[in-house]
Amino acid sequence: MDNQYSLPVVHPAFELLKKWTAMLHFIAASLILINAIAEMRAPNSTAIFYYAQLIIAADIYLLIFFGAGVWQAAPRINLLFRIMETLTLLGIGLSMLLKGDLGIGFSYLLISVGYVFIYYRERRVMHSESVSIRPTGISLPNFMHDSEISWNEIRSIIPKYHSIIIETLRNKRIRFELRRNLKIEELQQIDDFCQKHICHPHS
Repeated sequence: MDNQYSLPVVHPAFELLKKWTAMLHFIAASLILINAIAEMRAPNSTAIFYYAQLIIAADIYLLIFFGAGVWQAAPRINLLFRIMETLTLLGIGLSMLLKGDLGIGFSYLLISVGYVFIYYRERRVMHSESVSIRPTGISLPNFMHDSEISWNEIRSIIPKYHSIIIETLRNKRIRFELRRNLKIEELQQIDDFCQKHICHPHS
């Protein structure tokens, strides 16, 4: 901890994505179920194809309705289901294109691309939901990539027990709530570290 401090924070955009997690799973399961039912009614349909979709949809519904909070307690499970949803939607899209159903096929492909994007964001949430205070500057969590503010751009840093406030020389004010309150000694160490680098940004 002498050279870097990593503070888990509450990121508003990440929290919004977490709130939508169950709904996104529900949408994917419903699309898969709708296609499975359509496959069952279609002539010359392959039983293994629609039964596989029914099983996948059922698994996702079980996660939603009986595994409340699983994706927060075990985010890797959430990512596993997101991959499963993406591959299934992609498979449906390609199957529809091969059958000549271009409109539905391209729609499912676009949705699968959207779920790839969501997977990437959820993976970033799992790995970068913290503010890092380093000798080179402050690293802030973001959806695309973590952004870093160098010490010579920072006016002040105010660490508190339950939050941290960063003010830049461009009068930008950034505030994050902390996921856990800092102890008195932690607060003092972080404050001393920040004051040293703000006063001597090149040291």
